Amino acid sequence: MALMILSGSQLRLKTLFLCSALLVNWPVFGQANFNQSRFRLQGPADQSGSSVVIKDALNRPCLDVEAASRAHVVNRALFDHVVSINNKCARIIHVKVCYSGTENCKSLQVGSYHREDVLLGVMANVGAFAYSISQK
Repeated sequence: MALMILSGSQLRLKTLFLCSALLVNWPVFGQANFNQSRFRLQGPADQSGSSVVIKDALNRPCLDVEAASRAHVVNRALFDHVVSINNKCARIIHVKVCYSGTENCKSLQVGSYHREDVLLGVMANVGAFAYSISQK
């Protein structure tokens, strides 16, 4: 058998070629799945008959409310239930956000022209949730 002597640059190229060939067929673990979103938008808040809606001078609601459940990165079975409240008026509004039909609530003040995100709770395998808002 003949012994081949390679120069430094030839050896580096051969090593690079072999490593890249191995990496192409090597299984990769821990990759993010970009085909599936981590967020699930929720519907509007449940309206109770006694709920007061604070309005601006043009009779538009001051609060713009959005809700979403957000899957955790490491354990996709755990969901954060997040409610985002945007105050579009020039006054501070006191808000109470609850899971519908429960007393599991979070109270907060939303400053004028500010946005607040509320983590209502974390649940396993519960991506959809219903919530209610009262304001004063």
